[in-house]
Amino acid sequence: MHLRLIVFAMVAAYTGGFLLWYSSTALGLAPVLDGREQLELATRIAHGTLAAEPYYRAALYPSLVAWMIKAGVVAEQLPFAARMLNGVLHLLSTALVWMIAMRVWRAPGAAALSALLFGMNPVVLHFAADPLDLTFAMTLMLGGMLAGLRALSGEVIDRVALVCAAALLASAMLARPQMLLLLPVLLVLLMARADGRRHLLWAVVPMFALAGLMGLANLHIGGEFRVLPWQGAYNVWAANGPAANGRYFTQREKIAVYVEGTNPARVESERLYQRDNPGAPADYASMSRYWHQRTWGYISSAPAAWLRLVASKAWYLLNNFEQYDIKTYQFHQARSPWLRNNPLAWSWLLAAAVAALVMQAHNRAARTVALYALAYASGLLLSYVSARFRLPLVPMLAVLSGGLITRVERSVLLRGALGAALVLGVSGQAMAPGEAERTFLQDYLLSARAAVTLGFYDEALADVRQALRRAPRDATARELLCVASFNAWLRAAQLQAAGPLQECADAAGNSPVAQRAVGILYWREGRADAARRLWSALIVRAGVEHDAALAALIMTQAKLAELDKLDWRKAGEWSNELLFALASRGYGKARPILQTRLATAEIDRQMKALEALFALPPGAIMQR
Repeated sequence: MHLRLIVFAMVAAYTGGFLLWYSSTALGLAPVLDGREQLELATRIAHGTLAAEPYYRAALYPSLVAWMIKAGVVAEQLPFAARMLNGVLHLLSTALVWMIAMRVWRAPGAAALSALLFGMNPVVLHFAADPLDLTFAMTLMLGGMLAGLRALSGEVIDRVALVCAAALLASAMLARPQMLLLLPVLLVLLMARADGRRHLLWAVVPMFALAGLMGLANLHIGGEFRVLPWQGAYNVWAANGPAANGRYFTQREKIAVYVEGTNPARVESERLYQRDNPGAPADYASMSRYWHQRTWGYISSAPAAWLRLVASKAWYLLNNFEQYDIKTYQFHQARSPWLRNNPLAWSWLLAAAVAALVMQAHNRAARTVALYALAYASGLLLSYVSARFRLPLVPMLAVLSGGLITRVERSVLLRGALGAALVLGVSGQAMAPGEAERTFLQDYLLSARAAVTLGFYDEALADVRQALRRAPRDATARELLCVASFNAWLRAAQLQAAGPLQECADAAGNSPVAQRAVGILYWREGRADAARRLWSALIVRAGVEHDAALAALIMTQAKLAELDKLDWRKAGEWSNELLFALASRGYGKARPILQTRLATAEIDRQMKALEALFALPPGAIMQR
């Protein structure tokens, strides 16, 4: 009991310390990419504003977060609340690792070692800090594995435990579709017993029942009975097509306009589909069918190339380097005082697990855990082997590693040491420096984007300048440099000072945001005609900068036919910038709409700032 308390006190202190530290960082305060998308999906679920289509991505974790929103957690606090939820789930998973290891090795020392190897694992904590579904899915997976071991370890099958195992593993699949291959493992283990067939329905029914509930949810929302999310079709193509790198998802082309909370892979898949199939139906079913056909068409036409890709995935799966997935772990580990000195790494864990299996080859429960691990790993060869995708293997390897401290004969111990040395030799080979740091550019940009969102402009500028040192012509980096520099200029006490015209002009060729900023800087310099030409061009494009460009034209007293065409019935969809500009020109209907979004003091503050930006005298608001 004392050993268990010591272990969990250590894990809880380390987990809490890291998560609280991360909560003070820009990425902790403003999640990006998949984390932001998860929160956006949770918000739509909570408010009942889902699109009329089946879920694009797994909805179980966002549904859990949606309950927190319904309970009163506001948007600003949601990243922290989701992080604390993940922290609790991580501690629960650590407890499950302990219990599984106890059942496998029958030794408290082995269970303690397994729990520490998982609970203190820096990569596990790295991903638990963001609002991602992986931590929740691993808790469900471990619960299912524990229940399965309990159900099948006795002379008589425990039906209650079997039902729980099937339900938890099915739930893990719904939270993280890559765990689909764990379900057949439970059925195979069940059928391997002489009395297994008599209990088959006790496992199959819960699986089909939960899958059916997910299908009915999609039928209700999107009109189609569908169990798994439909993002998988393009992901399978991207992971197995001729452009796949065998490690992680890469975009084939830059997305010029990126809206936080959207899925870049979805934007890319829709764009490529429409380019390849002009005039074809653009519904999700047609797109999914197209990507499935392309995948299997390519594999059947180039099997040798595809097999070489699979072999490279197997190599990267074994390698110690944590491949890029949203973020590069090694980049952020170096930035974290809680993670940078943590010695736990994939190769050591893999070597320890292999050594324990070699030494305890007769242990049936250990072979069962290894079978789950092999099944999950085989599924990765059809998708990605990046850090986040292979992470569910960590608790399984941690459980197996506990067997290192069990007593064995010297000859057996030597065989285990030899197996560990072989694994370390194969998996410990370092990535080439160029390959290891290839994705650091994206990490700098992600950090800069989060810092800009929060108004941490000095931090954003430091990161984006590091990115430009690596890629001086990168369009996203140049756009972020413009945005951070422009916003820092706005925050300055004296707006009369020269603005960042050069920074924004460099980005304007590929960035509507930069074009609008250049227009404002032109206006401040007295180049009114040049400014209005830029804003008018943005209005014609009708892109995401349309409202802001129209607002700029309104604020500069331009005579616009668009003002007479405004449909006030759609005013609730207009941006704040446009509503502020209309209010400044005396359109009385704009201010009540703003009052539904912002406090009166904030409206007055932003109105004064807008007037100062466009050099209007204080109090120039007309009444109509």
